[in-house]
Amino acid sequence: MRFFSALVLLFMTGLVSSAAERPNILFIISDDLSAEALSCYGNKQCQTPHIDSIAKQGMKFTRAYCQFPVCGPSRAALMSGMYPQAVGVTGNGSSENFTKRMGDRPSMSQLFKENGWYSARVSKIYHMRVPGDITKGVDGPDHAGSWSERFNAHAPEWMSKGEHIHLTNEKLRFEKETHYGLGFGGAFYVVKGTDPEGAAQADVIASRKAVELLEAHKEEPFFLAVGLVRPHVPLVAPHQYFNSYPSEEMSLPPKRENDWEDIPKAGISKSSKSSGLEGRIAQQKQVLSAYYASVSFMDDQVGRILNALDRLDLRKKTIVIFTSDHGYHLGEHDFWQKLSLHEESTRIPIIMSVPEKSAGISQSLVQQIDFYPTLAELGGLQIPEHVQGKSFAKLLDDPSQSIHEEVYCLRGKDHLLRTDRWAYLQYKNGTSELYDMHNDPQQFTNLANTPEHQSQFAEMERRLTLKLQTIKAGTLPAN
Repeated sequence: MRFFSALVLLFMTGLVSSAAERPNILFIISDDLSAEALSCYGNKQCQTPHIDSIAKQGMKFTRAYCQFPVCGPSRAALMSGMYPQAVGVTGNGSSENFTKRMGDRPSMSQLFKENGWYSARVSKIYHMRVPGDITKGVDGPDHAGSWSERFNAHAPEWMSKGEHIHLTNEKLRFEKETHYGLGFGGAFYVVKGTDPEGAAQADVIASRKAVELLEAHKEEPFFLAVGLVRPHVPLVAPHQYFNSYPSEEMSLPPKRENDWEDIPKAGISKSSKSSGLEGRIAQQKQVLSAYYASVSFMDDQVGRILNALDRLDLRKKTIVIFTSDHGYHLGEHDFWQKLSLHEESTRIPIIMSVPEKSAGISQSLVQQIDFYPTLAELGGLQIPEHVQGKSFAKLLDDPSQSIHEEVYCLRGKDHLLRTDRWAYLQYKNGTSELYDMHNDPQQFTNLANTPEHQSQFAEMERRLTLKLQTIKAGTLPAN
């Protein structure tokens, strides 16, 4: 009775839209996906027609950044609307802290659930260990309060039938009785599956469940969050997807001789040298082939969900979002995978289609924690006080406007501050990097120690100090 009275009060005060006005939200997030891999972001090799179709109807953000280049803390930031150190999740191992630290403060989807939306999770939204939590079919460190219902995708991952190839130098433990600590989390391990439909794979299971939920809940407002685990390793896809990307035809990113000379040791990420790919150009191209095959396989599952949305005539009242948890290196600077604070690892795709809003492209700086206030505003809901992000809803009407003067990304005790022109990377050992993103978007020339850029360096250092003070001020108290 108290809930009904509170809901009536919210309607009367205008904090909740009427049922007829409340938009549906379809939130699709891919795992370990580089924006560089999407054809709508300029990739000439990898084809992603279904994701591209969202961009054609909606707003594509070209300068969007994650809050942490690792799954657990980036997803905690996304769902809380808070910076990682503010919500207390600063690594995959601390993902369990989310529920305790949030307490009775609502997560993004929980805000909608508490205001009358059906809220469901399909597969990986909060952190899940891939492949372990997928092969075991369990929740992982989820947040139960976020969902009306939740569904896991139980799949074979590296145990899938097909041609198996291990392209890097990790020592793997092939023990089917154990799901964790097998070494697959960072290995470029490839499976060209024998099942042309990939019916047993996590993303097919997830897209099928998403379609079922769309059909079951089409008459009520919903917040449907769908997590697709590809292209996270292991790189598993039906064999025909690999045929579209012959490895010998793959183009590696441009290299610069002596590229690492001005990158501090703390800025060197997982590299060709450390993973056993150094000098092995054929194997590096095989990685690209497998990664693009996994992306295309994932894109087809996005298409399955979008087709259902259209078939059910839901598109006209549904906000559709596609994004990734963080970026990913595919050989830039001879770096691979995530964890780096450089551009390819921290930049994410954000594509958003909103009913009655025009398509466009925005170069405004935005970041992951902005999703929460943006969707709350579009849903007619009051933004909770704990949220540190800023709504970018106004960019949907005028993409030329500015939301942030700077965006921020954390990695352990290292920091990235990104302004319109400058990228400043500061490491805990006192070393740093400074890049002019207008003149050097691929970050080949570190200007941190050049005399003519010391005033700019000092300004970025000052701004980072202020940013960290702001973040600390918004830190949630322990419950």
